This record gives sequence, C-alpha cells and structure tokens, in this order.
Amino acid sequence: MVETSKDILYIVISFCVLWATVFLCWMFYYVGKILKNTNQIIEEFRVRLQALADAIGYIQEKVEYMSLAMSSIFKGVSETVKETVMRKAKNWMNNKSDNCNRSAKEAVNKAVEKTAEGMNKITNKLKK
Repeated sequence: MVETSKDILYIVISFCVLWATVFLCWMFYYVGKILKNTNQIIEEFRVRLQALADAIGYIQEKVEYMSLAMSSIFKGVSETVKETVMRKAKNWMNNKSDNCNRSAKEAVNKAVEKTAEGMNKITNKLKK
C-alpha cells in the first residue's frame, strides 16, 4: 500500500483536505445559525417597532379627539358667557341707566367686546 514517501505525502495531504473540508462545513453551519438568529432578532424588532408605532398612533388619535372636544366645549362656554354678559349689560343699561349718556353706553359695549376678545384668546390658547 505505502511504497514510497510520496504515497505518505499524498495520504497526509488527503487527511488535511478532509479536515479542512470538515472545518469549513462546521464553520458554514454556525455562520448560518448566526444569520438565522440575526434574522429572527430583526423580525422581532420590526414587530415591536410596528406595535409601538400603532400605540403612538392610537394615543395621537385620542389626544386629537380630546383636543377637538375640549376646544368645542370651551368655544361653546365662551359664546354662552359672552351672550350672557352682553344681555345682562344691555338689560342693566336699559333698566337702570336711562339717564346715562351715549358715551357711557359705548364704554360698556367696548368693555363687553374686550371681555369677549379676552375669552376668545384664552380659548385659542387652550386649543393649542
């Protein structure tokens, strides 16, 4: 079987090639497992990121809805208060102050308008 030193060299080279092949197969197997685990981690990250994005979108919708509802409520209250103040001021002017001159009536109307404007500003700030 082994006749010369060349035959021994060929046997050693064949064992080296065999072990190199086994090592490469083992290495490719573990590289494949690492890539598979990396893919699973990335997929899990995507799922969690999507869940987070959905939760943020849900919260944003609720906040927008509440903001719209609150602005409508504050606007309604503002308008009601404005109308009540104007009605009371006009009633007072008509019933109690028939002797007041025109400039006093204008001053009361301006004060009512300024109060309404102030309430509108407050309402706008609350909307933001």
